[in-house]
Order: sequence, then C-alpha cells, then structure tokens
Amino acid sequence: MKQLTALLICLALGGCASSKLLVIKDPAGDDHGPGSYRYPDHPAFTPGSFDLREFSLSRDGDDWVVEVLFASRLKKALVFVRQDDRRELFPQAVDVYFRLGTGPGHAEGLPGRDIGFAPEDGWHKAVVISSVPHELRRALESTTEISADVFVPNRVRHSGRRLKAWIPASFLGEHLPFTLSVLITGISFRRSFMITDRVRDTLKPEGMCMEVTRAAGECRLDDPEGMDCSFSGCDPCGSHPKVIDGLFPADILRDYDPAEGRLVKIPMIKVEDPIGTK
Repeated sequence: MKQLTALLICLALGGCASSKLLVIKDPAGDDHGPGSYRYPDHPAFTPGSFDLREFSLSRDGDDWVVEVLFASRLKKALVFVRQDDRRELFPQAVDVYFRLGTGPGHAEGLPGRDIGFAPEDGWHKAVVISSVPHELRRALESTTEISADVFVPNRVRHSGRRLKAWIPASFLGEHLPFTLSVLITGISFRRSFMITDRVRDTLKPEGMCMEVTRAAGECRLDDPEGMDCSFSGCDPCGSHPKVIDGLFPADILRDYDPAEGRLVKIPMIKVEDPIGTK
C-alpha cells in the first residue's frame, strides 16, 4: 500500500503558527471505523469525542510533546476498575506508531487492535495515550514481547477537546520520525483489570482495547457488576479493525477478510518538507 504523502502536513520550518514542528489535520465526521461503527450508549461517549481532527508534535526541553484534538469535548466516566477502586476516566486511547528509519519494524499493531502494517511501513516505536497508563503498561509487559518499544506516558493532560502527552527524546530520538501513523481506539476497562490478566503467558497479548461487536450491548462502567462497553456495527465481523478513526481514509479500514483472517494494513504518513496543508 502506498504511503500517504505530506499533503496534510505543515512543518514549523515552513511557517506554521506556534512552536509545533508537525501538524496533521484530519477530516470531520469519519469516526465510524470503516463506516458502520457506532458509539456505545453511555454519557461518556458523546458524538464526535472519538473524531480525530488534528495531531501535532512539538518539543519541550528533553521531551517530545504529542497533542491530539478531537471534534467534541472529552467526558470522563466513573469507572469501577476493581471492587474497591473507582475512578473518573476518559475512554479514548490514542496510538501513535513511529518509523524512525529504514530498518525492519514491527508488522503487527498493538494487541487487540487487529491491524497490520506493510513490510516497508513496519513501526519501530509506539506511544499510547491512555487514562490508565500503569495498568496498560503492566498488561503489555506481562503478555507481549514488544513492550520495550511501547511508551505509555504518565504525564497526560486532558483539557476540553485535547489530550496532550510528554514523551522523552531518549525513547523517540532527537529527530522527527521518518513516517508515522495515528489511530483512535477505546479502552477496555473491565476485562483488563482482572487479576488473572496479570499473569504472564496465561492469556493472549493484552492491550486493553475496546471491542467492536455486531450489535450494541450493555455499557455500565459505573457498576462493579456491569458489562464492559463496546462499539458496535462490524459487518462482517471477524478480523475487523478495532479502530474508530485515524490519519488515513476510512475506506482503508474496510480492507479485511474474516474468511482468510486477513487484517487491515494501516498506512504511514511520510514526514518530509512542507508542501502545504489540506
């Protein structure tokens, strides 16, 4: 699959406002996965709150700063993560995949996303912005072999429609990435907090990604006995991506095949000299 060009990219060197080194805009209204996905019926899943509108990358001393803007305000839900542990958490998760050079990279996405990458687009480092960083980091470390290449920042700021996170340059390097890809998923709170999910090698790789089911089910995050939320509308179901939006055309997410077990191949955006913005 061809790399997306830099038509969406505006580098600060070319006259972008502010100190942002990289700004990528995304169209509105494409927050339905391959076109058929629907939000859970819950107050925290307000229309447009998974609709990615802008991604930016900047520097703050020894850190890279990732900032994501959504179409509508992000709301928090009161979540029972365990019987005696209740927190106010936002349900959005942001995955950012970075290719830092020309060497071989990871061909599969993070656990639960059910996505892949073409060999020439394999990623070297990934960042996941989540409201439960400690739990996600523990899940990755205990069930996957790629956790060293994934950074889950503790320093995350939520304000209105924005999420902002700081990533050490020691993890990503000092230079802008060669290519990158950004996608939006939901957080699976219920299953991933079970004590059995923390035992190494007993379960499939766990990335705390919200499921996409055929029909809408219950969504009772504030009930310790309630059901975990899921998006709905997969058609067909099986091998379908658990991705709600991303920096790529929505029709890319339709290119999967349950019969063959073939996953969507997510494209990367090449970071190069500015040639304007969309």
